[in-house]
Amino acid sequence: MSGFVGGNGGSTATGTAGTTGAAGATGSTGGVGVTGAAGATDTAGTSGAAGGSTMGAAGRGGSAGGAGASGTPDGGVSTCEVGDAGSATGPSFVDLSVLASGFPEHEGETAFLVTRVAGDQVLGTGSARVTGGAFMFRFPKGYKLSANQEILWLFDEDGDGLCREGDGDHTGYVFVNASDSPPPGGLEVAISDNHARTTSRGFSFCNNTPFGDMLDMDITGIGFDAHNGRTVHLVTRTIANGAVFGSGDATIEGGGFAFHLRKGFQRFTYQEIFFFIDIDGDGRCASETDHTGYVLTPAFTPTMNMPVKMQVMDNHVALSARGASVCAVMNGCQLAP
Repeated sequence: MSGFVGGNGGSTATGTAGTTGAAGATGSTGGVGVTGAAGATDTAGTSGAAGGSTMGAAGRGGSAGGAGASGTPDGGVSTCEVGDAGSATGPSFVDLSVLASGFPEHEGETAFLVTRVAGDQVLGTGSARVTGGAFMFRFPKGYKLSANQEILWLFDEDGDGLCREGDGDHTGYVFVNASDSPPPGGLEVAISDNHARTTSRGFSFCNNTPFGDMLDMDITGIGFDAHNGRTVHLVTRTIANGAVFGSGDATIEGGGFAFHLRKGFQRFTYQEIFFFIDIDGDGRCASETDHTGYVLTPAFTPTMNMPVKMQVMDNHVALSARGASVCAVMNGCQLAP
């Protein structure tokens, strides 16, 4: 599956009988390394094949991370720089690059990053490995124009996905002031190892809750008996800016499949799931040959750090709730026409 540029990392999943890609799928372009969204990995990458990011494993293609905006959507359209269903009057988001230095204490460790509108909607997640006391990470379309925004990061020493006082977890935080005229190439923000544990409004984000409100996500497919032996490609993304939080592919067996997307869902929000059955086996989605599907999740509100569970069926839906082509999204459009 091609097209996603890594950045907002969700998680890349390995499905039942499926495989996780090598380097991040929707990965962000990594300086030292990025993860995509779900799951972000830490290898450096370029705009590459599809994928999502996970904390740890990378997706297929570029550096792991969230959604990317490169690639050619279904129908040969050469750009994705419009809103879903063509409703946007102008770009509302620009790329956000994080330039980190002063992290020698965490040499060789992986940072999990979240960027969000201050205290609200997550616009990108991902991971990056510290090399030479520094790292770089890019969130495609990760900054919302004219909005105050936050960047927070976690070195999860015990790997439990939570930030806990006393567990040795190290965190950091930066507040990004609203701007309506960032540079043409996007906004760059420098961060350092400040060990902050509270936001600018005094709220703790290291309080035994899922870091950045990101939960693991389990997606199972049923009723796909007609496609046994074929590959299913899947992406889940936020409806805010199209950032991919998780992606992967799996082989359908016994009429079903399963994905575990680490840090693939933001609690309290609605999220989109796109997928297609690769009938011709070329790794790209073509509406005239491949079978597509789409589901909008409920706004889950779990109180515990437990995976969100979603089930999808072979529904042959070709357009999202806002009119985005499933194939356009699966082929790399972050904000699809």
